[in-house]
Amino acid sequence: MFAEIQGYKSKGLNKSQVARRLEIDYKTVHKYWDMTPDEFASLRQRTESRERKVDKYKDEVLAWIREHRDLSSAQIYDWLEEKYHVLDFKDRTLRLYVNHLREEHKLPKVVSARQFEEVDELPMGYQAQVDLGQIWLDKPDKTRIKVYCFGMVLSHSRHKYIYWIDKPFTTQTFIEAHNKAFEYFGGMPKEVVYDQDRVLVVSENHGDIIYTEGFQNYINSLKFKVYLCRGYDPQSKGKIEAVVKYAKYNFAKNRTFVDIDSFNDDSLKWLERRGNKKVHETTKKVPAEVFALEKEHLKPIPTLFVNTTNTNSLTYLVRKNNTVFYKQNRYQVPTGTYSPGKEVKLIIKKDTMEIKNQDTEQLIIEHKISQDKGKLVKIEHYDRNESKHCTSHEIYNKVLKSLDHTEKANEFVDVLKIEKPRHFKDQFALIMNTVKNQDKSIVQRALSYCIERKLFSAGLLKDAIQYLKLEENRQLNKKYFKADITTPSKYQDLKPQVRDIREYMSALKEDKRKWKN
Repeated sequence: MFAEIQGYKSKGLNKSQVARRLEIDYKTVHKYWDMTPDEFASLRQRTESRERKVDKYKDEVLAWIREHRDLSSAQIYDWLEEKYHVLDFKDRTLRLYVNHLREEHKLPKVVSARQFEEVDELPMGYQAQVDLGQIWLDKPDKTRIKVYCFGMVLSHSRHKYIYWIDKPFTTQTFIEAHNKAFEYFGGMPKEVVYDQDRVLVVSENHGDIIYTEGFQNYINSLKFKVYLCRGYDPQSKGKIEAVVKYAKYNFAKNRTFVDIDSFNDDSLKWLERRGNKKVHETTKKVPAEVFALEKEHLKPIPTLFVNTTNTNSLTYLVRKNNTVFYKQNRYQVPTGTYSPGKEVKLIIKKDTMEIKNQDTEQLIIEHKISQDKGKLVKIEHYDRNESKHCTSHEIYNKVLKSLDHTEKANEFVDVLKIEKPRHFKDQFALIMNTVKNQDKSIVQRALSYCIERKLFSAGLLKDAIQYLKLEENRQLNKKYFKADITTPSKYQDLKPQVRDIREYMSALKEDKRKWKN
């Protein structure tokens, strides 16, 4: 490894490129990068001769792995920790030490093999399997690029389709790949088997699968059955696992990548030439020949799924830096919008995006959708340009004026300035924008609400105002009815006794006379 690192270094590769070529950690490359052969030999000699911290447990560890041949390093570390309480080495150190002991004493780890059972071949046209993969390739200028693979195989005939893109799959591109596969096959199966991937599944939810909104719409449109494999269980979809591996290492590996279109063209030619023309090792049949019969059993393709993302309502998390990440771009929201776990709703309309409060549907900000990648799409904050030319004292007075210079306003603004010293101008600008045209009594109540609960943030003040307005509207919408109370008939003719006011005056005079005496 040391020689290979030095060899690649002499060819002019940088550390990251060498780490990828050798498939080792970058820190390992960095460790040996500037080391001379003599220094390396000296390091090896010191390593072999020094006493290791784990040596004092050698006999005990060796006895354990002799008795329990399937014992893992993690279990050994736990047993030592349980017995001796404190260990002065890490679990990684023990793992390397145990591996060395196994090799030295010829005690290979015995793993209990999982038992499988061959299943009957599925009928024609019933099932397809889908999976994704990725691989690094060289470009003509010797730089490297990662390309992403979509594979679909018909379970009966083993007829394959492979599609490549030069960026990670999203729900939209995942759906486009399905459409291309169904077009290639000239029909669609009744069932498709998938791994649990984030582009199609939000949550397994203990068996109640929650799909991404776009993929759920696609399933509803094409009406095929979905079979989702259990997480981390590639054996349950072995056919497609073999197909993706086959495409990566028999077609893509060591091929020079020029552009994605020509790469896909070459991939289709490879499928026609080798991928679907070679006798399959399990079935002993040529996939293309069996597919000629299976094709008649595929379901007809309905009108290919029309992407409805232009009218989709999507839910996204607000990041700590008050941005929303959408299709590899960051869209800014007003400072103070963020709170832990805060989500907003994105309404996509052609080339624009509306970001709304998830609960109140109130518009937070509107952006034009960027076609670039990795871009920060900024917003013009309320009074932001003006505040650049304002002193801290001036903007401080402005926000107090907007809050009527009350005692609560002073307390809230002073604490806010202390807690957010770098962003207080943005906070103040959001406050002024929020309270403009608001009922003053509600603003003061919202200030009290936030101060009592120690919620010192412009965004939380804004939420408090909205909450109080909703509560007030609920109270106004309540209808009160006058109670229908009637006097029983036997009491209707009775009248209460009415005393003359002079009786009360006389009683008061008598009380005064007694008090004087």
